[in-house]
Amino acid sequence: MKACVILAAGEGKRIGVRKQFVEIGGKPLFMYSLEKALKLFDEVILVLPEDVLEKTPVPEGVKKVKGGKERQDSVLNAILETEADIVVIHDSARPLASERMFSEVANLGSWDGKIVAVPARDTIKEVSGDSVLKTLDRSHIWMSQTPQAFKRKVLIECHFRARNEGFYGTDDASLLERYGYKVGIVMGSYWNVKVTYREDLQFLERILTQERFIGKAV
Repeated sequence: MKACVILAAGEGKRIGVRKQFVEIGGKPLFMYSLEKALKLFDEVILVLPEDVLEKTPVPEGVKKVKGGKERQDSVLNAILETEADIVVIHDSARPLASERMFSEVANLGSWDGKIVAVPARDTIKEVSGDSVLKTLDRSHIWMSQTPQAFKRKVLIECHFRARNEGFYGTDDASLLERYGYKVGIVMGSYWNVKVTYREDLQFLERILTQERFIGKAV
């Protein structure tokens, strides 16, 4: 059994608005990911802020779970609500993730987890303060995205170990890396952008409202 967790519990501190609820093309941003997940997975869990949990309408069959203080807390709340063998975690702020990405990353094979990522295109500098220390070899640098998929038992173990140590990673794969589990990679897309700032919303509105992009694989 495979479950998909769509994270939509953020407060939008950097952007000044709960971006997951911003309407683009007649529906809230989180719905783009939710609709794809409903086509592909046995169970779909939507993580929402507690104050809007009950009043946020969702399609039939979607389980709603309240978010935690941090993203990592929200993920743990969600994965404790499913018995699926494999759990896919996705940020609703990436509405352009394709069905291909969801399907390929969920096919774990011998891996404990898999991530969607793309090779770095730009020259990468290591910096301290306002000084450049060195140029990194970008042939070994990939930019991590979501969706990401994991064996549920492994992910739960890593989450509890991290909580006990007070460690917070920037994504779930970093927890598996920390505790020595194997994480594979699936080619993502440079279109699979994440809404972080207001200009990102403007970019996505232009893309998502173009008929040729709606429902298409990225």
